[in-house]
Amino acid sequence: MTNLVVNWHITEACNYQCFYCFAKWKKNENRELIHDNEKVLKLVKEVSLLPMIINQVHGTNFTGIRLNLVGGETFLYKQKILGIIKEAKKYHFELSAITNGTVLDDELIKIIGNEFLSIGFSVDSLNKNTNKEIGRTVKNMPMDADEILKKINLLRTLSPNIEIKINTVINELNKLEDFNSFITKASPTKWKIFKMLPILTEENSINNDDFYNFINRHTKFKKIIYSENNDEMTHSYLMIDPLGRFFQNNELLHGYDYSQSILQIGVETAVKQIKFNIHKFAKRANLMPIISL
Repeated sequence: MTNLVVNWHITEACNYQCFYCFAKWKKNENRELIHDNEKVLKLVKEVSLLPMIINQVHGTNFTGIRLNLVGGETFLYKQKILGIIKEAKKYHFELSAITNGTVLDDELIKIIGNEFLSIGFSVDSLNKNTNKEIGRTVKNMPMDADEILKKINLLRTLSPNIEIKINTVINELNKLEDFNSFITKASPTKWKIFKMLPILTEENSINNDDFYNFINRHTKFKKIIYSENNDEMTHSYLMIDPLGRFFQNNELLHGYDYSQSILQIGVETAVKQIKFNIHKFAKRANLMPIISL
């Protein structure tokens, strides 16, 4: 491992309304940091110190940061994201992001192609009615998988070496879907398959059998599948919420545990206030379960 991956959820705002979305945080009177340029600069500087801190505590050898920008919808505030990209590059961060793809225009696609190591598209269903049930619609228009494929192809034309990832959350509504054709066409570097995390609701959650049955039906992609059940998602990420706090999935899966504000107490103190399992973090390099072929 060289670069330490830090997930910054820059905003809760999104143009989708997925019923199981985990991007819901305890609010206070403060605005999201993304709307305050000075605070953005300070947070990026604090994040740059994390490799040294983690190395000292865990005996690792991280040499830099990969800042993974997440939402809500990451690219909803276009000018704000451009400012974050500019500042992150000053510290030589690698950049990646997760998006639903709906707001990516030609300018953003060009910037992603030029500045990002990888880009992940969240695709939870290929069925229009299922997308409507999940809440993956804009003005009652469901997510269009063909539009995602067009944007992936355009990105590859602009930047042949960019890593394309697909993220899929498995729940009761999509557990029987067949993604084989779509994944073949998208040809991602990595397909991350998550079991729905019942942080906010247990409605339409699934058991482990349903989860692994979905994976078993897509074993032709086993070399690129990285799956995560609920336990594997707990304490295995370094995550920052839109208010600039570290947060982790609660062990009982009832909401989140938070640190104090990184800007108020500093990143070294804040990271010690949350549970972070370096072994789980490292294991996520390949979480494909043992399956029967």
